[in-house]
Amino acid sequence: MTTRHMTTSSTVTPTPLTPMTLAAGAAAIGTAAVGGLCYAFSTLVMGGLDRIEPVQAITAIRGINAEASANPPFLLLFFVPSLLSLGVGAGALRQLGRPGSGLLLAGAVFGMVSTVVTIAIHLPLNDQIDAVNPEGLSAADAAREWASYLDPWMAWNHVRSGSGFVAAALLLLGLRHR
Repeated sequence: MTTRHMTTSSTVTPTPLTPMTLAAGAAAIGTAAVGGLCYAFSTLVMGGLDRIEPVQAITAIRGINAEASANPPFLLLFFVPSLLSLGVGAGALRQLGRPGSGLLLAGAVFGMVSTVVTIAIHLPLNDQIDAVNPEGLSAADAAREWASYLDPWMAWNHVRSGSGFVAAALLLLGLRHR
């Protein structure tokens, strides 16, 4: 009796390292990091601030806002993935007929959502709460000011968080299909 050994050979060709694949990979990592940062902020920081007195919460968020806007490493982490996504989106549009380009384009669009939401929604909300003098507010007024800030801020921060994770997944899938 003779036994045959069947061997199968499958060769995996790695995706070549091009400016597009490097930018898409970096954008995927960056958008996932932004999504995680936003998720942690919603679930831990804002939840913690909502447990303390509204005057204290307003004072604390004003300090956080001041630090965030003056912190170059934070600003780089938060905004560079959107710029990378913009470049990936432009490249994907030019190569729309190529496999994976539609996924890359969709990932790029989701990758820019955090910046759009930040500029359109969060910065005006931050400016609004930064203009409040918490020391001059009654407890009821402070609670009203805090709720008018917290509720929309949280809802839109969930959009930023989710869009970062969706962007990362779509960008990686787009690279996988290249």
